[in-house]
Amino acid sequence: MLKLMRFFAKVEDNRVELDVNTQIEIVFKSLTKEFVYFRAAYNLWNKDLTLTQLMKELQSYELMLNGGKSVQEKPEANLAES
Repeated sequence: MLKLMRFFAKVEDNRVELDVNTQIEIVFKSLTKEFVYFRAAYNLWNKDLTLTQLMKELQSYELMLNGGKSVQEKPEANLAES
């Protein structure tokens, strides 16, 4: 999720506008198969969430999947820009 938030920030920095529905669609397309039930529940209940609310819901679901343990993202390598 952190990668997506950085991506959305970079898009905004470049003055490109992505509406909330597009951002949410990008989030759903990035999810692994582990989140299939989350996606089904979201669609079934036709939730109308903001991006921040969706991220919080996903974090809660991830904690549930991992028995209450948070999963840390692997640090990205620093790449020199040319």
